[in-house]
Amino acid sequence: MPRLLAFIRRNESRLSTLVFLTGFITDLITFTVLDLPAVNLLFLAYLVTAACFIFLTHAFQRFADRPSGWQRTIATLSPLGAAFTIGGLLSGFVIFYTKSAVLSVSWPFLLLLLGIFVGNEFARSYRAHLAFQTVLFFFALYAYLIFAFPLYADRLGERIFVESTTAAAVIFFGFLFLLACTGFRRLTQTLPYILTGTAIILFTIPYLYLSGIIPPLPLALKDQGVFHQVVRTQDGYQVTFEGGARWSRYVERTIHHVPGTPLYAFASVFAPRAFSTNIVHRWQRYDSRHDVWVTESKLAFRLTGGRKGGYRGYSIKNDPAPGLWRVSIETVEGQVIGQMRFHVVNVAAPPKLYMQTR
Repeated sequence: MPRLLAFIRRNESRLSTLVFLTGFITDLITFTVLDLPAVNLLFLAYLVTAACFIFLTHAFQRFADRPSGWQRTIATLSPLGAAFTIGGLLSGFVIFYTKSAVLSVSWPFLLLLLGIFVGNEFARSYRAHLAFQTVLFFFALYAYLIFAFPLYADRLGERIFVESTTAAAVIFFGFLFLLACTGFRRLTQTLPYILTGTAIILFTIPYLYLSGIIPPLPLALKDQGVFHQVVRTQDGYQVTFEGGARWSRYVERTIHHVPGTPLYAFASVFAPRAFSTNIVHRWQRYDSRHDVWVTESKLAFRLTGGRKGGYRGYSIKNDPAPGLWRVSIETVEGQVIGQMRFHVVNVAAPPKLYMQTR
């Protein structure tokens, strides 16, 4: 056992990265098979566990260099426990923050994950490691509360976001107070780095939210498509389309359009039971001359949660002009749930069409 602990101490940074990655991959699989209530409880359990491991890392650090003893064991293994649980948290956030968003919306979060892996490799000393994991814990806490507050309040909006931000700051500074009680002098050595990282997160996350980059959890896109016709029937929504049987959110489709006829944008958005909010279909045409997207029309309607397959709705664009188009499914605050890009090509006769009920 002493040799194993000595090996872990010598290779703590690399082992922490490996454990972090293991937790990330393990829960990347786990989170995909759990329902929303179970995911919420798992997030909460991971946060509490990560806080305990970080607390133990700080409280027992003075025993890390002892030749033996249970205190040394805790001091050696606690950083690895924190790395595993934080990795699990981040894998859950990857699923939920990118589930209903296109890559152009979610790339800042993926870039942040890359920064986490790089930072974890450079955090070799105790002070750097504690600062890094503590700031990462604050990020995980903040990301969870952005998801949890709308879930409990059954609504979205700037007020809910401000409340989640305030709660994250209060809880985190209370956690720092507990760390100070167990070793104030050691904490002051890392406190400037922790506060700097916290300030960066408190600036970056609201900026991403106000810019519409952060997806509006707990909403999730279940289905989408641009069709030649959408009709509501007793069995669901009957859609008329050309080509393959399904719409791909990752491929720019070509829509062969007869001038004078409309196109329909259909989307199904999941929301928890009792959840209610407004969503918007924003039709935009690409202006190649000025290299900008021009909003041609938008339609807002009320979303009611509870249906497993998502709340279905559609919007109509009368006689769209030829060119590149996109339809964004958004909240009224501008957060993007999903997006469809397609080319409109005018033709004299309609293409071969198919029907499907969704």
